[in-house]
Amino acid sequence: MPKIVDHDERRREIAKAVLKVVSREGVRGVTMRVVAAEAGWSTGVLNHYFENKQELLVGGLREAAREAGKNMSRAMKERSGRRRLRSIIEEGMPLDERREAFCRIFFFFWAEGVGDPGLAAELANYYDWWRNLIREAVEHCQAEGWLRALDAGLLAEMLVAMADGVAVQAMFSKHPLSRQRQRRHVDEWFGILDRTGEYPLAAEARRLGR
Repeated sequence: MPKIVDHDERRREIAKAVLKVVSREGVRGVTMRVVAAEAGWSTGVLNHYFENKQELLVGGLREAAREAGKNMSRAMKERSGRRRLRSIIEEGMPLDERREAFCRIFFFFWAEGVGDPGLAAELANYYDWWRNLIREAVEHCQAEGWLRALDAGLLAEMLVAMADGVAVQAMFSKHPLSRQRQRRHVDEWFGILDRTGEYPLAAEARRLGR
């Protein structure tokens, strides 16, 4: 009996190999030959699933987004709204090799998306999804008594913009932000949120000087 091939699983294996190459060598290092060697398949097998480098990178982008989605969904189960919110924000920042590979591919497609409606839609879907998760996390914090004075939708847009901006500086600055420095940025954002949207009991205690 011939072996049954799970084509979706094989496509994902190849996409994961793309991410490993991007993490190690950058987007320029992605070629059919290099990815085939990384995945342990022949270039002929790769051509069956991906016709060219562009398709390989889109496959890598989707796989990275899928992994990010799994981690964000896991973060949404955090009991603490504060921890939930921070985890979802940091998932879009290059704080380890996996997230760095995602950012490299994602930013590569920024310019490509200007002239490619398909890629533009791919990126727009990701941003919509990320913003919505952050908004839900903010609303969870508000239900706990934190951030009640702030608009959840607007705050979600601001946090995505800040996380994106730090990621860009971490990837492209003359003096790239280290992972430690990126986390310090998040620490500062949360410190500001504590001062503007603090828990009511904490605000009352501060007012009374306790």
